[in-house]
Amino acid sequence: MARERISLVSDEVKQQATLETRIRSGEINATNFKALSSEEQSQVNEILFEMACENVDPHKGSSVLEFILFGFMRVANKKMNGMALSEDEKFIEESLTQMMNRHEITNSTIDKSEWLLDYMKYAETKSEEILRNRKEHINRKRETMGEL
Repeated sequence: MARERISLVSDEVKQQATLETRIRSGEINATNFKALSSEEQSQVNEILFEMACENVDPHKGSSVLEFILFGFMRVANKKMNGMALSEDEKFIEESLTQMMNRHEITNSTIDKSEWLLDYMKYAETKSEEILRNRKEHINRKRETMGEL
């Protein structure tokens, strides 16, 4: 009787694991990257992004964005209403300015051609994916429940 081999891991997952191992070992590099198929190049790009995300705690990132947003709102609200800033608000404004100068999008001395990443194209692409997902969710919900 022939033995049947059962695999609980898909070939795609195996291929991604292999590519990640090759990236981490330095086997895939700038010299041989172009020799990969376009599908493998795309997978390598995604894997590199996931590897970068490993070092970012989304909860801390959300907190940082919250603090920046509310700090900006506090300062902007006072300025829009023509009110003077307190010492605390001047400190917040200076901190926001320092953060803006660190980021390529808000640092006006850095040309877009010098950005490490095309941030706006990335944001555009991701927003399209989010809107497409939302539309699919609404259609799925409507088909399942008959309403929204």
